[in-house]
Parts: sequence; C-alpha cells; structure tokens
Amino acid sequence: MTTGGGVITTPLPGTTNTRDLGGLPTTAGRIVARGTLFRGDVLGPPGSGAECCWSDEFAQTYRALGLQLVVDLRSAPEVELVPSAWAPETGARLLHAPIPEGVEGTETDFMGMLRNGAITRFGPADLGVWYSQVFHRRAGVFGRVIAEIADPHGRPTLIHCHAGKDRTGLLVALILEVLGVPREAILEDYTVTGVNRRHVAEQAAPLIAELGLVMDEVRTFFEAPPLAMSSALEYLDREYGGVRGYLQQAGGVEPERLDALREGLLSR
Repeated sequence: MTTGGGVITTPLPGTTNTRDLGGLPTTAGRIVARGTLFRGDVLGPPGSGAECCWSDEFAQTYRALGLQLVVDLRSAPEVELVPSAWAPETGARLLHAPIPEGVEGTETDFMGMLRNGAITRFGPADLGVWYSQVFHRRAGVFGRVIAEIADPHGRPTLIHCHAGKDRTGLLVALILEVLGVPREAILEDYTVTGVNRRHVAEQAAPLIAELGLVMDEVRTFFEAPPLAMSSALEYLDREYGGVRGYLQQAGGVEPERLDALREGLLSR
C-alpha cells in the first residue's frame, strides 16, 4: 500500500518493517526508482528466536529483490546475538557499518536508564537531540555507506538495523535528502515505522507499568515522531548548510559520489 505521496507503508511478508523506497517524488520531478533501495528490520536465521526470521515460505520473494548489497547498522554484540540472514540467504554482499548508539551497555542505553530510574521521561524533542548526536558522532560511517551505495555494484541495496526505525531512519533520511525528496515526504516515510511496529509499545506496556513509568511519557521509544527527525535534519541545516554539506565536510563523501547516487537511484 502507498500513500498519496508515494510512501510505501506495507512491509514485505514475514517482516514488520522492510519496504521499498521506490516511488517517492523529488522536487525535480523525478522519482526514486523502484526496486533499488529498501529499508527494513533484521531477519534472523531460521529458528533463531528473533522477532522476524528467514522463512522458506517467503524466500522466493526475498531473493527476487535481486539484492547486491545489504547494509547492517547494528553493533557487533547485536550481530553476534542475532546474525542477519539477509545477505547470506540472498547472495548479497554484506557491509557491516556499526552504529552502537542506543544499544545495551552503551552510554546511550536509554532502556537501561529507564530500568534503573536514571530517566523517567523521553519525548520527541529528546529523541531529536539524540539523533543529532548520532549524526555528529557517526558522520564517517554514514559517509562510507553512502559512498558504497553510490557504486552501481551496490544496488539494489537493503539497509537495516534491528527494527529499521532509528539508525536506518537516519541513514535513509540522508539518502533521500541527497536525492531531492521533499522533507515532508521524508518525514512521512519515517513515521511509517511507528505504524508498522505499533505492537511493540503494546508488548512493552506491562514492563513500563512494572517500572512505575507512564507509557505516554516514554512512548517515543516505540514510535517515530516526525518532530525528532525534523529537528535532527534542521541541525544539519544549521551546522553544515544541509545534508550535502554534512556528507562532504563531515562524512568525507566526494561531490561526484553524491551525484552518482542521485543518478543511480532516481528514475525519469
């Protein structure tokens, strides 16, 4: 299913949040080519106990994507706990580009902070600040991945983290900005994750109550509020004059690579 703005909302079967970014419009009158760029959640090996696992039932659908590159943004401990089946099962090349922010045991382990009482509230503005910090800290990672996707041998590409919300959302927003997708459409695509994974908040409700917290005051952990992504992109506007400036100055991406990304991912 797509929205009027071309945002695909229905995930691939057997996943909670893996979807094609094709069809999104740009300000230059072109669209993101279908079947070239996917965003999603991890698929664990069969029987791994992950939320979503590779299944023979949908194997033909997954392999028909023709993936050439799978970008896994999870930390090393996450990968060790649940290896991603996307690359080995589709024959795609794997690019592990870890962004550990928010992961258990790190200084931004917000769920751990909730558990130990260090924080009791977390809203869209807080998430926006955290996103801005990730942009600041991981510019080199984002730049390296975007340079890889700009290479024709790196497409079609699937980008995933754990749920496909935060780390994947940040990288996808950068790519869509370079492609010239209107920010309104970028934010709309980002919010789809909150819809596709609304069950996560429901499942976490007993734990939140057990911790003595109010769900409405921490719901942002489980949702994708547009304010968070908007404020993070505005941070790049202020600091670098926009996403292209950020990727060139902080991410080390050559302008020619960004141009190649546009030509490779846009359809006339």
